[in-house]
Amino acid sequence: MSTQDRRIGFFGIVFDKFRSDETYFDREFFKNFIIYILGRPTEEQIISIPQYNKAIALDRYALFQLHADYVANIVFKSCKYNHSPDYMSSIDGTERASDKQNHEGEKEKTHLCIRISTYEAQVILEERRSGVSIREIVSYLNKQLRHYFAALQQPRTFKLIHNIEPSNDFLEMVNGMRDIKIAELYTTKTVMGSEMMNLMELEDFSMKEDIIITSKAKPRESLLKRNFTSLYNSFIGGESRVSRIRLYGHDEDNNYIRLDTSNLKKVDYVTVELETNGTVNTESMFTEMYEILEITEEHLTAYDG
Repeated sequence: MSTQDRRIGFFGIVFDKFRSDETYFDREFFKNFIIYILGRPTEEQIISIPQYNKAIALDRYALFQLHADYVANIVFKSCKYNHSPDYMSSIDGTERASDKQNHEGEKEKTHLCIRISTYEAQVILEERRSGVSIREIVSYLNKQLRHYFAALQQPRTFKLIHNIEPSNDFLEMVNGMRDIKIAELYTTKTVMGSEMMNLMELEDFSMKEDIIITSKAKPRESLLKRNFTSLYNSFIGGESRVSRIRLYGHDEDNNYIRLDTSNLKKVDYVTVELETNGTVNTESMFTEMYEILEITEEHLTAYDG
């Protein structure tokens, strides 16, 4: 069987309480929420992103118990539609018309393994340009969350947010900088104050979700490193509304440096088996993900609740 290397990203999902700076997590609620999505009719599990001609849905799911935690194996499926060019032969270059309808697209699988613990849902995700990103997954879950609260007949009190699990290099590199001249903090437009809200319409759908706050040092001075050490620790702990940090400055040799948490996030690579049609063998992928999470399959028991 053929094999291929796949990139793995590391993330966490927590609850962001409305009208508050508080983030928290509820293991049982999250587990029951995932089960609820799978119980919905197939057509209600699909969410379309019209601006990208993309549709996303849950494909497969298995839930296990690991001591007091839960482990969820999830496969998302997605497709790009409104695109049906002719087929071309890789042998002789001949072409033939596609029989694909405009509402159809080639199915892409995206694997993720979630360890649902007391404090967060730890996510390791197969990252592919043609797959489903962590932002799309969280957006998908938040749209389903609205239906879940309605089914519970409860007011919605939070949304799901994700944090990036970075590599260990960021703080080391910050401490090695001679100065920090510019800092860019990426946050969401919902944190804009009342004065700004009066100037701008936050429901302007042409406005990107990310808002960039820029701080600049005075000439011949530096921004304080300890501020970004504290901010970074909140960032990786999921306690901050900042989703990305970018710093500009110089190292001890006066070389220009740009640090970006999105480039320093923790990644890994796994070698997985491929099916005859070139897609990833799901069992092979989850076996590799268990190794990353240091989970022994013998310690997993199927959840029957």
